[in-house]
Amino acid sequence: MRFAVIFLLVISGSTGVAQPDLWAGVKPHFDLPQLTPASLSDSRLAALRGLLREHRRSLGWDCGGQQFEAMLKGLIIESIPLSRSHQVVLAEASSGCARGGQGSNGAMWLVRFDGDTPFLMSTPKDGLNGWLFSIQAEESHGYHDFILGWHMGAMEGSLNYFRFDGKSYRNVGSAGYRSDDGDNLKITPYAK
Repeated sequence: MRFAVIFLLVISGSTGVAQPDLWAGVKPHFDLPQLTPASLSDSRLAALRGLLREHRRSLGWDCGGQQFEAMLKGLIIESIPLSRSHQVVLAEASSGCARGGQGSNGAMWLVRFDGDTPFLMSTPKDGLNGWLFSIQAEESHGYHDFILGWHMGAMEGSLNYFRFDGKSYRNVGSAGYRSDDGDNLKITPYAK
């Protein structure tokens, strides 16, 4: 019993220190990854749209009926280099019901393909919203960590750090940022 209590204290103490450590290796400027359009066969594209229809509640934005179908047809689908062994795509809502008025913040889904079968790795309900800020060198279970941004104004916003847990991507840390007149950022981790 004593060992279990000590173990829990060590684990809970290490997670309190981990939040600032997550952000220590993040470049404090806008150096956004340039993704390429995913080359999906018609069967893979149909399977991806079918998967998102099945999980339409994962959207978390107010898109119903024809708006949802229009959003699916207008998806921006790009290859994202998170794994060396699986094709992973980032599907983003284009203009419309699942994208903010200024166009920078939108709903996203991470999808891994095994053959022609798509699997959801993370959804807007998991916090996959905003825009891709960076892909980190750090890996967990064979997949790179990545960071999403959320614009709150011309000079400020928030960042969310995602890590693969062996099954799906989870938000493991959040921070705010303020930018100067250039692309330099002051990143401040939020207290957990």
